[in-house]
Amino acid sequence: MKLEKELEKQIDIRGISKDQLDKQLNTYKQGAPKLIIDRIASINDGIIAIDDVEKSRLINIYNIQKQNLVIYKFTPASGMASRMFKGLSELLNSKRKNEMSRYFFNNLRNFPFYKEMMVKFNKRHPEIKHLGNLTNKLIFLDFILNKEGLDYINTPKALIKFHQYDFDNKSALEEQIEESLHYCISKDQTINMHFTIKPLFINEFQKVVEDYIQANNEYSTLKFNINFSTQNPNTDTIAVNKNLKPFKNKNGKFIFRAGGHGALIDNLNNLDADIIFIKNIDNVCHRNHIEETIKHKQVLGGKLLCLQEKTHKYLNLINTKPDEINLIEVVDFVKKNFSIEVSNENLNKEFLFNLLNKPIRVCGMIKNQGDAGGGPFWVKKNKKENCLQIVESTQIDTADKDQLAILHQSTHFNPVDIVCSFKDYRGNKFDLKEFVDNDAVFISNKSLEGMPIKALELPGLWNGGMSKWLTVFVEVPIQTFNPVKSVTDLLSPMHQA
Repeated sequence: MKLEKELEKQIDIRGISKDQLDKQLNTYKQGAPKLIIDRIASINDGIIAIDDVEKSRLINIYNIQKQNLVIYKFTPASGMASRMFKGLSELLNSKRKNEMSRYFFNNLRNFPFYKEMMVKFNKRHPEIKHLGNLTNKLIFLDFILNKEGLDYINTPKALIKFHQYDFDNKSALEEQIEESLHYCISKDQTINMHFTIKPLFINEFQKVVEDYIQANNEYSTLKFNINFSTQNPNTDTIAVNKNLKPFKNKNGKFIFRAGGHGALIDNLNNLDADIIFIKNIDNVCHRNHIEETIKHKQVLGGKLLCLQEKTHKYLNLINTKPDEINLIEVVDFVKKNFSIEVSNENLNKEFLFNLLNKPIRVCGMIKNQGDAGGGPFWVKKNKKENCLQIVESTQIDTADKDQLAILHQSTHFNPVDIVCSFKDYRGNKFDLKEFVDNDAVFISNKSLEGMPIKALELPGLWNGGMSKWLTVFVEVPIQTFNPVKSVTDLLSPMHQA
Protein backbone atom coordinates (compact mmCIF):
# COMPACT_ATOMS: atom_id res chain seq x y z
CA MET A 1 0.00 0.00 0.00
CA LYS A 2 1.46 3.35 -1.06
CA LEU A 3 1.07 5.96 1.68
CA GLU A 4 0.40 9.66 1.38
CA LYS A 5 3.44 11.70 2.42
CA GLU A 6 1.55 13.19 5.39
CA LEU A 7 0.54 9.74 6.65
CA GLU A 8 4.06 8.40 6.18
CA LYS A 9 5.39 11.37 8.14
CA GLN A 10 2.97 10.79 11.00
CA ILE A 11 3.76 7.10 11.41
CA ASP A 12 7.50 7.83 11.25
CA ILE A 13 7.16 10.38 14.07
CA ARG A 14 5.37 7.79 16.21
CA GLY A 15 7.67 4.92 15.34
CA ILE A 16 4.86 2.92 13.73
CA SER A 17 5.93 0.64 10.89
CA LYS A 18 4.02 0.30 7.62
CA ASP A 19 3.32 -3.32 8.51
CA GLN A 20 1.75 -2.21 11.81
CA LEU A 21 -0.40 0.32 9.98
CA ASP A 22 -1.48 -2.27 7.40
CA LYS A 23 -2.44 -4.66 10.19
CA GLN A 24 -4.55 -1.96 11.87
CA LEU A 25 -6.37 -1.12 8.65
CA ASN A 26 -6.96 -4.81 7.88
CA THR A 27 -8.44 -5.28 11.36
CA TYR A 28 -10.98 -2.55 10.64
CA LYS A 29 -11.95 -4.29 7.40
CA GLN A 30 -12.14 -7.79 8.83
CA GLY A 31 -13.61 -6.77 12.19
CA ALA A 32 -12.30 -7.59 15.65
CA PRO A 33 -12.40 -11.33 16.36
CA LYS A 34 -14.98 -12.38 18.95
CA LEU A 35 -14.34 -14.72 21.85
CA ILE A 36 -16.66 -17.66 22.41
CA ILE A 37 -17.68 -17.91 26.05
CA ASP A 38 -18.59 -21.37 27.31
CA ARG A 39 -20.12 -20.27 30.63
CA ILE A 40 -19.76 -17.72 33.39
CA ALA A 41 -17.11 -18.16 36.05
CA SER A 42 -18.80 -18.52 39.44
CA ILE A 43 -18.04 -19.59 42.99
CA ASN A 44 -16.45 -23.07 42.94
CA ASP A 45 -16.38 -22.97 39.15
CA GLY A 46 -13.50 -20.62 38.42
CA ILE A 47 -13.89 -18.21 41.35
CA ILE A 48 -12.49 -19.02 44.79
CA ALA A 49 -14.30 -17.99 47.98
CA ILE A 50 -11.77 -17.81 50.84
CA ASP A 51 -13.00 -18.34 54.40
CA ASP A 52 -11.93 -16.18 57.35
CA VAL A 53 -9.42 -18.70 58.73
CA GLU A 54 -7.64 -18.97 55.37
CA LYS A 55 -7.73 -15.18 54.96
CA SER A 56 -5.90 -14.76 58.28
CA ARG A 57 -3.28 -17.28 57.20
CA LEU A 58 -2.70 -15.54 53.85
CA ILE A 59 -2.49 -12.10 55.45
CA ASN A 60 0.13 -13.42 57.86
CA ILE A 61 2.15 -14.97 55.02
CA TYR A 62 2.04 -11.75 53.04
CA ASN A 63 3.08 -9.51 55.92
CA ILE A 64 6.03 -11.75 56.81
CA GLN A 65 7.32 -12.20 53.26
CA LYS A 66 6.82 -8.62 52.01
CA GLN A 67 9.77 -7.48 54.12
CA ASN A 68 12.10 -9.32 51.74
CA LEU A 69 10.38 -8.38 48.49
CA VAL A 70 10.35 -5.51 46.03
CA ILE A 71 6.68 -4.55 45.79
CA TYR A 72 5.23 -2.11 43.27
CA LYS A 73 1.83 -0.53 42.84
CA PHE A 74 0.99 0.14 39.19
CA THR A 75 -1.81 2.62 38.52
CA PRO A 76 -3.03 3.81 35.11
CA ALA A 77 -3.68 7.53 35.69
CA SER A 78 -3.89 9.17 32.27
CA GLY A 79 -7.68 9.42 32.27
CA MET A 80 -9.22 12.89 32.24
CA ALA A 81 -12.05 14.06 34.48
CA SER A 82 -14.29 14.95 31.51
CA ARG A 83 -16.48 11.85 31.99
CA MET A 84 -16.68 12.55 35.71
CA PHE A 85 -18.25 15.95 35.00
CA LYS A 86 -20.29 14.83 31.98
CA GLY A 87 -23.69 15.52 33.57
CA LEU A 88 -22.67 19.06 34.49
CA SER A 89 -21.32 19.65 31.00
CA GLU A 90 -24.68 18.59 29.58
CA LEU A 91 -26.44 21.19 31.74
CA LEU A 92 -23.97 23.86 30.61
CA ASN A 93 -24.45 23.00 26.94
CA SER A 94 -28.21 22.47 26.98
CA LYS A 95 -29.05 25.22 29.52
CA ARG A 96 -31.54 22.73 30.96
CA LYS A 97 -31.35 21.24 34.45
CA ASN A 98 -31.06 17.49 34.83
CA GLU A 99 -31.36 15.23 37.86
CA MET A 100 -27.61 14.95 38.29
CA SER A 101 -27.08 18.75 38.27
CA ARG A 102 -29.83 19.25 40.88
CA TYR A 103 -28.16 16.69 43.12
CA PHE A 104 -24.82 18.40 42.59
CA PHE A 105 -26.00 21.88 43.58
CA ASN A 106 -28.09 20.62 46.52
CA ASN A 107 -24.98 18.98 47.99
CA LEU A 108 -22.35 21.49 46.88
CA ARG A 109 -20.91 22.00 50.36
CA ASN A 110 -20.18 18.29 50.73
CA PHE A 111 -17.69 18.11 47.86
CA PRO A 112 -14.01 18.03 48.86
CA PHE A 113 -13.13 20.79 46.38
CA TYR A 114 -15.94 23.11 47.60
CA LYS A 115 -13.85 25.63 49.54
CA GLU A 116 -11.13 25.95 46.90
CA MET A 117 -13.76 26.18 44.20
CA MET A 118 -15.80 28.90 45.92
CA VAL A 119 -12.80 31.04 46.89
CA LYS A 120 -11.62 31.16 43.29
CA PHE A 121 -15.14 31.65 41.91
CA ASN A 122 -15.92 34.53 44.27
CA LYS A 123 -12.65 36.18 43.34
CA ARG A 124 -13.53 35.96 39.64
CA HIS A 125 -17.23 36.82 40.05
CA PRO A 126 -17.66 38.96 43.20
CA GLU A 127 -20.95 40.25 41.82
CA ILE A 128 -22.60 36.80 42.19
CA LYS A 129 -23.80 36.34 45.77
CA HIS A 130 -25.82 33.14 45.38
CA LEU A 131 -26.38 30.27 42.94
CA GLY A 132 -30.15 30.16 43.22
CA ASN A 133 -31.08 30.83 39.60
CA LEU A 134 -30.16 29.03 36.40
CA THR A 135 -28.14 31.95 34.99
CA ASN A 136 -25.78 32.01 37.97
CA LYS A 137 -25.52 28.23 37.98
CA LEU A 138 -24.43 28.29 34.33
CA ILE A 139 -21.82 30.98 35.02
CA PHE A 140 -20.56 28.87 37.92
CA LEU A 141 -20.37 25.69 35.84
CA ASP A 142 -18.62 27.50 33.02
CA PHE A 143 -16.02 28.67 35.54
CA ILE A 144 -15.32 25.28 37.13
CA LEU A 145 -15.40 23.25 33.91
CA ASN A 146 -13.71 25.34 31.24
CA LYS A 147 -10.26 26.77 30.54
CA GLU A 148 -11.02 30.31 31.67
CA GLY A 149 -11.64 28.93 35.18
CA LEU A 150 -10.67 25.72 36.99
CA ASP A 151 -10.79 23.65 33.78
CA TYR A 152 -11.92 20.48 35.54
CA ILE A 153 -12.95 18.70 32.33
CA ASN A 154 -9.38 19.05 31.02
CA THR A 155 -7.76 17.99 34.30
CA PRO A 156 -6.57 14.43 34.97
CA LYS A 157 -8.96 12.66 37.33
CA ALA A 158 -5.94 11.82 39.50
CA LEU A 159 -5.50 15.50 40.41
CA ILE A 160 -9.13 16.16 41.41
CA LYS A 161 -9.76 16.38 45.17
CA PHE A 162 -11.66 13.27 46.23
CA HIS A 163 -11.91 13.38 50.03
CA GLN A 164 -12.31 15.90 52.87
CA TYR A 165 -10.15 15.84 55.98
CA ASP A 166 -9.74 18.22 58.91
CA PHE A 167 -6.67 19.99 57.60
CA ASP A 168 -6.06 19.00 54.01
CA ASN A 169 -8.31 17.47 51.38
CA LYS A 170 -6.74 14.80 49.22
CA SER A 171 -6.76 14.08 45.51
CA ALA A 172 -7.11 10.60 44.01
CA LEU A 173 -3.35 10.59 43.44
CA GLU A 174 -2.62 11.39 47.09
CA GLU A 175 -5.13 8.77 48.27
CA GLN A 176 -3.44 6.10 46.17
CA ILE A 177 -0.16 6.95 47.92
CA GLU A 178 -1.88 6.91 51.33
CA GLU A 179 -3.40 3.51 50.63
CA SER A 180 -0.02 2.09 49.64
CA LEU A 181 1.38 2.84 53.09
CA HIS A 182 -0.80 0.03 54.44
CA TYR A 183 0.33 -2.86 52.23
CA CYS A 184 3.10 -1.79 49.81
CA ILE A 185 6.00 -1.15 52.17
CA SER A 186 8.63 -3.49 50.75
CA LYS A 187 12.20 -4.23 51.72
CA ASP A 188 14.36 -1.30 52.84
CA GLN A 189 11.13 0.40 53.99
CA THR A 190 10.47 1.61 50.44
CA ILE A 191 7.16 2.53 48.83
CA ASN A 192 7.43 1.84 45.08
CA MET A 193 4.67 3.29 42.92
CA HIS A 194 4.31 3.76 39.20
CA PHE A 195 1.69 5.91 37.48
CA THR A 196 1.08 6.01 33.74
CA ILE A 197 0.12 9.56 32.74
CA LYS A 198 -0.22 11.94 29.80
CA PRO A 199 3.08 13.76 28.99
CA LEU A 200 1.39 17.15 29.26
CA PHE A 201 0.84 16.76 33.00
CA ILE A 202 4.17 15.40 34.23
CA ASN A 203 5.03 18.58 36.15
CA GLU A 204 1.67 18.69 37.93
CA PHE A 205 1.95 15.05 39.00
CA GLN A 206 5.50 15.49 40.22
CA LYS A 207 4.56 18.55 42.27
CA VAL A 208 1.68 16.74 44.00
CA VAL A 209 4.02 13.87 44.88
CA GLU A 210 6.78 16.17 46.13
CA ASP A 211 4.34 18.19 48.24
CA TYR A 212 2.82 15.02 49.67
CA ILE A 213 6.18 13.57 50.69
CA GLN A 214 7.31 16.87 52.20
CA ALA A 215 4.09 17.25 54.20
CA ASN A 216 3.78 13.66 55.40
CA ASN A 217 7.26 12.22 55.71
CA GLU A 218 9.16 14.61 57.96
CA TYR A 219 9.55 12.12 60.83
CA SER A 220 9.19 8.88 58.90
CA THR A 221 11.82 6.30 58.00
CA LEU A 222 9.96 5.42 54.81
CA LYS A 223 11.53 6.00 51.40
CA PHE A 224 9.33 6.92 48.46
CA ASN A 225 10.16 5.75 44.96
CA ILE A 226 7.29 7.19 42.92
CA ASN A 227 7.79 7.37 39.19
CA PHE A 228 5.84 7.98 36.00
CA SER A 229 5.74 6.86 32.41
CA THR A 230 3.70 7.70 29.35
CA GLN A 231 2.14 5.52 26.69
CA ASN A 232 4.58 4.83 23.87
CA PRO A 233 3.41 6.64 20.70
CA ASN A 234 4.24 3.54 18.65
CA THR A 235 1.19 1.93 20.28
CA ASP A 236 -1.14 4.60 18.84
CA THR A 237 -3.77 3.42 16.36
CA ILE A 238 -5.16 5.21 13.31
CA ALA A 239 -8.81 6.28 13.23
CA VAL A 240 -10.90 5.52 10.14
CA ASN A 241 -14.08 6.99 8.63
CA LYS A 242 -17.33 5.17 7.88
CA ASN A 243 -15.74 3.82 4.68
CA LEU A 244 -12.86 2.37 6.74
CA LYS A 245 -10.36 4.78 5.18
CA PRO A 246 -7.86 6.74 7.35
CA PHE A 247 -9.74 9.74 8.77
CA LYS A 248 -8.48 13.27 8.14
CA ASN A 249 -9.55 16.19 10.31
CA LYS A 250 -10.44 19.66 9.00
CA ASN A 251 -6.76 20.59 8.90
CA GLY A 252 -5.89 17.62 6.72
CA LYS A 253 -4.15 15.70 9.52
CA PHE A 254 -4.64 11.99 9.97
CA ILE A 255 -5.98 11.12 13.42
CA PHE A 256 -4.09 8.71 15.63
CA ARG A 257 -5.48 7.76 19.04
CA ALA A 258 -3.87 6.23 22.10
CA GLY A 259 -4.24 2.46 21.84
CA GLY A 260 -6.20 2.09 25.09
CA HIS A 261 -4.96 0.66 28.39
CA GLY A 262 -3.78 -2.45 26.56
CA ALA A 263 -0.81 -0.41 25.33
CA LEU A 264 0.35 -0.19 28.95
CA ILE A 265 1.67 -3.75 28.84
CA ASP A 266 4.93 -2.11 27.68
CA ASN A 267 4.96 0.16 30.75
CA LEU A 268 4.26 -2.76 33.08
CA ASN A 269 6.93 -4.80 31.33
CA ASN A 270 9.55 -2.19 32.24
CA LEU A 271 9.06 -2.57 36.00
CA ASP A 272 11.43 -4.72 38.01
CA ALA A 273 9.59 -6.08 41.02
CA ASP A 274 8.78 -9.31 42.81
CA ILE A 275 5.06 -8.58 42.95
CA ILE A 276 2.91 -5.78 41.51
CA PHE A 277 -0.51 -4.56 42.60
CA ILE A 278 -2.62 -3.08 39.79
CA LYS A 279 -5.49 -0.73 40.54
CA ASN A 280 -7.38 2.06 38.74
CA ILE A 281 -6.71 5.64 39.85
CA ASP A 282 -10.32 6.43 40.82
CA ASN A 283 -10.88 3.31 42.93
CA VAL A 284 -10.04 4.72 46.36
CA CYS A 285 -12.08 5.35 49.48
CA HIS A 286 -11.90 7.74 52.43
CA ARG A 287 -9.32 6.60 54.98
CA ASN A 288 -12.15 6.06 57.51
CA HIS A 289 -13.39 3.15 55.37
CA ILE A 290 -10.16 1.59 54.15
CA GLU A 291 -9.96 -1.47 56.43
CA GLU A 292 -11.55 -3.99 54.04
CA THR A 293 -9.44 -2.77 51.12
CA ILE A 294 -6.19 -3.24 53.04
CA LYS A 295 -7.22 -6.64 54.37
CA HIS A 296 -8.10 -8.03 50.97
CA LYS A 297 -5.03 -6.60 49.25
CA GLN A 298 -3.00 -8.62 51.76
CA VAL A 299 -5.19 -11.69 51.14
CA LEU A 300 -4.60 -11.47 47.38
CA GLY A 301 -0.88 -10.88 47.95
CA GLY A 302 -0.62 -13.90 50.26
CA LYS A 303 -2.49 -16.06 47.76
CA LEU A 304 -0.10 -15.03 44.99
CA LEU A 305 2.98 -15.77 47.10
CA CYS A 306 1.70 -19.24 48.03
CA LEU A 307 0.90 -20.10 44.43
CA GLN A 308 4.19 -18.72 43.18
CA GLU A 309 6.21 -20.67 45.75
CA LYS A 310 4.57 -23.96 44.82
CA THR A 311 4.72 -23.27 41.07
CA HIS A 312 8.41 -22.41 41.21
CA LYS A 313 9.11 -25.50 43.33
CA TYR A 314 7.58 -27.76 40.66
CA LEU A 315 9.35 -25.94 37.84
CA ASN A 316 12.69 -26.27 39.58
CA LEU A 317 12.12 -29.97 40.23
CA ILE A 318 11.14 -30.65 36.62
CA ASN A 319 14.26 -28.82 35.44
CA THR A 320 16.83 -30.17 37.92
CA LYS A 321 15.45 -33.47 39.31
CA PRO A 322 12.96 -34.75 36.73
CA ASP A 323 13.07 -38.29 38.10
CA GLU A 324 11.76 -37.10 41.49
CA ILE A 325 8.71 -35.25 40.20
CA ASN A 326 5.26 -36.69 40.80
CA LEU A 327 3.33 -35.76 37.67
CA ILE A 328 -0.07 -36.63 39.16
CA GLU A 329 0.65 -34.28 42.06
CA VAL A 330 1.55 -31.45 39.67
CA VAL A 331 -1.58 -32.03 37.57
CA ASP A 332 -3.71 -31.96 40.71
CA PHE A 333 -2.08 -28.65 41.72
CA VAL A 334 -2.69 -27.15 38.28
CA LYS A 335 -6.34 -28.23 38.22
CA LYS A 336 -7.12 -27.17 41.78
CA ASN A 337 -5.39 -23.77 41.71
CA PHE A 338 -5.43 -22.60 38.09
CA SER A 339 -8.60 -24.36 36.90
CA ILE A 340 -6.71 -26.03 34.04
CA GLU A 341 -7.57 -29.54 32.93
CA VAL A 342 -4.66 -31.68 31.75
CA SER A 343 -5.48 -34.62 29.50
CA ASN A 344 -3.63 -37.92 29.74
CA GLU A 345 -1.98 -37.31 26.39
CA ASN A 346 -0.33 -34.20 27.86
CA LEU A 347 0.83 -35.91 31.03
CA ASN A 348 4.54 -35.31 30.50
CA LYS A 349 7.24 -33.14 32.07
CA GLU A 350 7.82 -30.87 29.08
CA PHE A 351 4.13 -30.01 28.74
CA LEU A 352 3.73 -29.31 32.47
CA PHE A 353 6.89 -27.20 32.55
CA ASN A 354 5.65 -25.00 29.68
CA LEU A 355 2.20 -24.83 31.26
CA LEU A 356 3.53 -23.51 34.58
CA ASN A 357 6.40 -21.36 33.32
CA LYS A 358 4.30 -18.19 32.93
CA PRO A 359 3.46 -14.97 34.76
CA ILE A 360 0.84 -15.35 37.50
CA ARG A 361 -2.06 -13.05 38.33
CA VAL A 362 -4.54 -13.23 41.19
CA CYS A 363 -7.61 -11.11 40.44
CA GLY A 364 -10.20 -9.93 42.92
CA MET A 365 -13.80 -10.30 41.73
CA ILE A 366 -16.84 -8.63 43.28
CA LYS A 367 -20.48 -9.67 43.05
CA ASN A 368 -22.09 -8.01 40.06
CA GLN A 369 -23.94 -4.84 41.04
CA GLY A 370 -24.91 -3.94 37.49
CA ASP A 371 -21.56 -2.31 36.76
CA ALA A 372 -20.45 -1.92 33.16
CA GLY A 373 -17.18 -3.55 32.25
CA GLY A 374 -15.37 -6.86 32.12
CA GLY A 375 -16.20 -9.99 34.02
CA PRO A 376 -14.86 -13.52 34.63
CA PHE A 377 -15.81 -16.18 32.09
CA TRP A 378 -14.80 -19.60 30.86
CA VAL A 379 -13.68 -19.01 27.27
CA LYS A 380 -13.41 -21.71 24.62
CA LYS A 381 -9.72 -22.19 23.91
CA ASN A 382 -10.31 -24.98 21.41
CA LYS A 383 -12.81 -27.80 20.86
CA LYS A 384 -11.71 -29.62 24.00
CA GLU A 385 -10.46 -26.92 26.37
CA ASN A 386 -11.75 -23.83 28.15
CA CYS A 387 -9.73 -21.26 30.04
CA LEU A 388 -10.44 -18.51 32.56
CA GLN A 389 -10.41 -14.98 31.15
CA ILE A 390 -11.58 -11.48 32.02
CA VAL A 391 -13.86 -10.60 29.12
CA GLU A 392 -15.34 -7.27 28.02
CA SER A 393 -18.84 -7.29 26.50
CA THR A 394 -17.36 -5.88 23.26
CA GLN A 395 -15.40 -9.13 22.87
CA ILE A 396 -18.61 -11.17 22.78
CA ASP A 397 -20.92 -11.61 19.80
CA THR A 398 -24.07 -10.25 21.45
CA ALA A 399 -26.02 -10.87 18.24
CA ASP A 400 -25.73 -14.56 19.13
CA LYS A 401 -28.63 -15.28 21.51
CA ASP A 402 -26.79 -18.10 23.28
CA GLN A 403 -23.72 -15.94 23.90
CA LEU A 404 -25.89 -13.04 25.08
CA ALA A 405 -27.73 -15.35 27.49
CA ILE A 406 -24.44 -16.44 29.07
CA LEU A 407 -23.32 -12.82 29.36
CA HIS A 408 -26.53 -11.92 31.22
CA GLN A 409 -25.99 -14.76 33.70
CA SER A 410 -22.77 -13.18 34.97
CA THR A 411 -22.56 -13.10 38.78
CA HIS A 412 -19.24 -11.27 39.21
CA PHE A 413 -17.45 -8.20 37.93
CA ASN A 414 -13.79 -7.26 37.39
CA PRO A 415 -12.96 -4.19 39.51
CA VAL A 416 -9.30 -4.16 38.36
CA ASP A 417 -8.00 -5.47 41.68
CA ILE A 418 -5.00 -7.51 40.59
CA VAL A 419 -1.75 -8.66 42.16
CA CYS A 420 0.73 -10.34 39.86
CA SER A 421 4.24 -11.61 39.42
CA PHE A 422 6.22 -11.96 36.23
CA LYS A 423 9.51 -13.45 37.38
CA ASP A 424 10.28 -17.07 36.57
CA TYR A 425 11.52 -19.74 38.98
CA ARG A 426 15.11 -18.54 38.48
CA GLY A 427 14.23 -14.94 39.31
CA ASN A 428 14.40 -13.69 35.72
CA LYS A 429 11.69 -11.45 34.26
CA PHE A 430 9.34 -12.80 31.65
CA ASP A 431 8.81 -10.71 28.53
CA LEU A 432 5.12 -9.91 28.93
CA LYS A 433 4.65 -9.31 25.21
CA GLU A 434 5.00 -13.05 24.69
CA PHE A 435 1.82 -13.66 26.70
CA VAL A 436 -0.50 -11.24 24.88
CA ASP A 437 -3.36 -12.39 22.65
CA ASN A 438 -2.72 -9.91 19.85
CA ASP A 439 -6.05 -10.70 18.21
CA ALA A 440 -8.06 -9.54 21.25
CA VAL A 441 -8.55 -6.00 19.98
CA PHE A 442 -11.57 -3.70 20.32
CA ILE A 443 -13.18 -1.51 17.68
CA SER A 444 -15.30 1.32 19.09
CA ASN A 445 -17.51 3.95 17.47
CA LYS A 446 -16.59 7.56 18.23
CA SER A 447 -17.21 10.98 16.73
CA LEU A 448 -14.83 13.77 15.84
CA GLU A 449 -15.67 17.19 14.43
CA GLY A 450 -19.25 15.99 14.08
CA MET A 451 -18.24 13.02 11.94
CA PRO A 452 -18.48 9.32 12.89
CA ILE A 453 -15.15 7.52 13.21
CA LYS A 454 -13.97 4.10 14.30
CA ALA A 455 -11.18 3.67 16.85
CA LEU A 456 -9.02 0.61 17.46
CA GLU A 457 -7.89 -0.36 20.95
CA LEU A 458 -5.12 -2.82 21.63
CA PRO A 459 -5.77 -5.97 23.71
CA GLY A 460 -6.86 -4.68 27.14
CA LEU A 461 -4.20 -4.79 29.84
CA TRP A 462 -6.11 -7.34 31.95
CA ASN A 463 -8.05 -8.88 29.02
CA GLY A 464 -6.06 -9.87 25.95
CA GLY A 465 -2.91 -8.34 27.43
CA MET A 466 -2.78 -11.05 30.11
CA SER A 467 -4.62 -13.73 28.17
CA LYS A 468 -1.83 -16.32 28.41
CA TRP A 469 -0.98 -15.81 32.10
CA LEU A 470 -1.73 -18.29 34.87
CA THR A 471 -4.97 -16.88 36.25
CA VAL A 472 -6.78 -17.12 39.58
CA PHE A 473 -10.06 -15.39 40.46
CA VAL A 474 -10.84 -14.68 44.13
CA GLU A 475 -14.07 -13.19 45.44
CA VAL A 476 -13.59 -9.92 47.36
CA PRO A 477 -16.28 -7.80 49.07
CA ILE A 478 -18.04 -4.87 47.43
CA GLN A 479 -16.51 -2.52 50.04
CA THR A 480 -13.17 -2.82 48.21
CA PHE A 481 -14.64 -1.25 45.05
CA ASN A 482 -15.30 2.48 45.25
CA PRO A 483 -14.80 4.04 41.81
CA VAL A 484 -15.66 7.65 40.99
CA LYS A 485 -17.23 7.60 37.54
CA SER A 486 -19.47 10.62 38.14
CA VAL A 487 -18.70 13.60 40.38
CA THR A 488 -21.73 12.73 42.52
CA ASP A 489 -20.10 9.38 43.42
CA LEU A 490 -18.01 11.48 45.82
CA LEU A 491 -21.15 11.91 47.91
CA SER A 492 -21.47 8.17 48.59
CA PRO A 493 -20.75 6.99 52.17
CA MET A 494 -17.38 5.40 51.28
CA HIS A 495 -16.10 8.76 50.07
CA GLN A 496 -17.38 10.79 53.01
CA ALA A 497 -15.81 11.12 56.46
